[in-house]
Amino acid sequence: MNVVFHVSSGTEPEVRHALANVSNLLDDETVETESVTLLANGDAVSYFLGESPVADRIESLLGDGVRCRVCQNSLDTRAVDAASLVEGVEVVPSGVGELVKRQASGNAYLKVP
Repeated sequence: MNVVFHVSSGTEPEVRHALANVSNLLDDETVETESVTLLANGDAVSYFLGESPVADRIESLLGDGVRCRVCQNSLDTRAVDAASLVEGVEVVPSGVGELVKRQASGNAYLKVP
């Protein structure tokens, strides 16, 4: 099964909750996943920066094979340079566009917080 988690919240506790949900899925041996993607848009993109208080958690998920992606539109709106993202985080043109494509291709969708 392919899974996409969607986070848009701009508060650290909610982003930490979202990251924990991704980790919990990875740790659940009763669920077979082919791919897991964590997609951020809105204010959540700031937590995918190298200086974020959760950057180490993002790096850990990347190391576990999770695809972390952020919305270019959200970066642009916040005047954030993609070069400041945690290494390995990918940029997609539109977060909502990415979600639509993933859902259309059969990905399980989870909105975290």
